[in-house]
Amino acid sequence: MEAPNTVRYHGLDALRGLAMLLGIVLHAALPYMPGLEFFWPADKDSSHAIWFLEVFIHSWRMPLFFIVSGFFTHLVISRRSWKSWWKNRALRIGLPIVIFTPIIGLTLPWIFDFGWKGEMKFFYSNENQPWHLWFLWHLLIFTIGSLLFVPVSRLKLGFISTASSKITKLFAKFVFQSRFPIVFILLMVILTIESGAELILNPVATALYFGLGFSLYGNQNLIQSLKNNWVYYLLSCIPIFVILMIFTRMTLGWGWKDPRWEDWGLPVTIVKVAPGILFSYALIGLTESKLTRPNAIMKFVSDSAYWVYLIHLPIVAFITFYMFRFSWPAEIKFILSIVLTTVICLVTYKYLVRSTYIGTLLNGRRYPFKP
Repeated sequence: MEAPNTVRYHGLDALRGLAMLLGIVLHAALPYMPGLEFFWPADKDSSHAIWFLEVFIHSWRMPLFFIVSGFFTHLVISRRSWKSWWKNRALRIGLPIVIFTPIIGLTLPWIFDFGWKGEMKFFYSNENQPWHLWFLWHLLIFTIGSLLFVPVSRLKLGFISTASSKITKLFAKFVFQSRFPIVFILLMVILTIESGAELILNPVATALYFGLGFSLYGNQNLIQSLKNNWVYYLLSCIPIFVILMIFTRMTLGWGWKDPRWEDWGLPVTIVKVAPGILFSYALIGLTESKLTRPNAIMKFVSDSAYWVYLIHLPIVAFITFYMFRFSWPAEIKFILSIVLTTVICLVTYKYLVRSTYIGTLLNGRRYPFKP
């Protein structure tokens, strides 16, 4: 078996890029989902097919992102150093936040105003920022936390250091390293029940997903188990997804302060949390077992992922809101907005970003593809 520091994880790299493209699908779906008018401009037509697709993808996509991010973080640190990773994060997270926050303020506010009012009026606003870039802000929090934790963990404090090391290893063994992640799921339910498993305002919960991925790197036994048993993780998700659809349909339009959440909050949170880890394990095992060789198309998609994340929301929002004026079926507008947004994102990445300083900032130095 190859040593962890020499293994190439082509499957995970491709999975990261494909999952990022699904962000376009999610945001294209929101105008056609009933009950979200308070949060997102809604078209006059809705679609249950689009609604089911959005609920399905949303249940596992962001957990998967944090797991994969933690995995590649450990990879970078193992092959280089903590200092190298901190420098990398400052450039590839801190600087894009500084650059793209005003760009978001220049685009999203008037686009959403256009979606709600139908009037195109340009203005700049930082209100409700930085919700679109929340993934980057969570990663930045983890980076700052590691700047404090790593030096402290290296101090020789006698009994305290020994005890904390044993507790950390025990926690990792039962929470992060089990092939049957029941403890992890239960812990995540406890951490997210107040928000119904939503992660955007819960960096503690996302830190656990990140820690799961961090622990997965180098754990070749667990990785091999996921590759061998991915189909069983997939099958275990099917009944959970069915229950999730039923619960989501039943609770559609309930607010978090609705008294009915006292009875239904726990089961709903469980069926939202469980797919986040089980389906992620299935996808990791599937891609790592099947995508074992480098692929030029997957490499391009993976390289474009960061750029797609940063720019896709204003584009897909404007396209979907603009199509409110047309009386086409919701599914047609949904597919059209996905195709147009994907083409714009990928074409701009290829011709305006990939071989420029922006591409180097987002992805580091790019080396020639070798099949």
